[in-house]
Amino acid sequence: MIPVQVEMVSAEETEERNIFEVLLRSEWTCAFFDSSCDDWKLRWFLDGEKAEVTNDVEGITIDATDGYAVLWTKASFEGDLRIEYDFKRIDSHNIGVNIVYIQATGDGQNGHAVDISKWSDRRTKAAMSDYFLNMNTYHISYAAYPNDYIRGRRYLPLKNEGLKGTELSGEIEGTRVFENHEWIHITIIKRYKDLFIEFRHPSKVLLCHFVNQDKPGIDQGHVGLRLMPGRISRFKNFRISKSSN
Repeated sequence: MIPVQVEMVSAEETEERNIFEVLLRSEWTCAFFDSSCDDWKLRWFLDGEKAEVTNDVEGITIDATDGYAVLWTKASFEGDLRIEYDFKRIDSHNIGVNIVYIQATGDGQNGHAVDISKWSDRRTKAAMSDYFLNMNTYHISYAAYPNDYIRGRRYLPLKNEGLKGTELSGEIEGTRVFENHEWIHITIIKRYKDLFIEFRHPSKVLLCHFVNQDKPGIDQGHVGLRLMPGRISRFKNFRISKSSN
């Protein structure tokens, strides 16, 4: 058995871990589950005409070798959420990122309805600007190269300034979690303006905490998985739970 790496942590990191553990023990009600063995089209829809999505006993594989991809839940979710899934990096492409979108809605302008499934025909190429210019959503990027960072954002489409000013506090670099193509269990807890995300690698556990200090909160919307060109990733046991409190 490979020992789990234990690192020295600060008092702030210890407090964040304690808060995260309390949230994990809170009451949650499952609102969505996909073992990823069934046909992915039953529960998801795809943005990106050049992307390929397949599924088998190993899970859902998203191949964005030739272009952008975003796989969205057909269901929309309200309130505080707990999102869990197993993730494996398949590619060895050290440019670009994986992103999870949390509670995405359209900004309501120029035909971009609140329900993003109503204008998916506008996102056939799934270019990044289709999202940050037209959606309210939280964004967490990971397995992000070349700097190996984890970053949080809250898109601000009504400002029409692109990604300027969308960053959330809590970004880290040099994670060394995604290098060896192991299955990683990811747990995200979104509690109003706080986002906790834990990456549980077989030999290392990393907890990140992003804080939305000065931007509007987000309380409803679809959940999405984005891959940038050149990336291939596998997902399984995808579960979304709503707070019962």
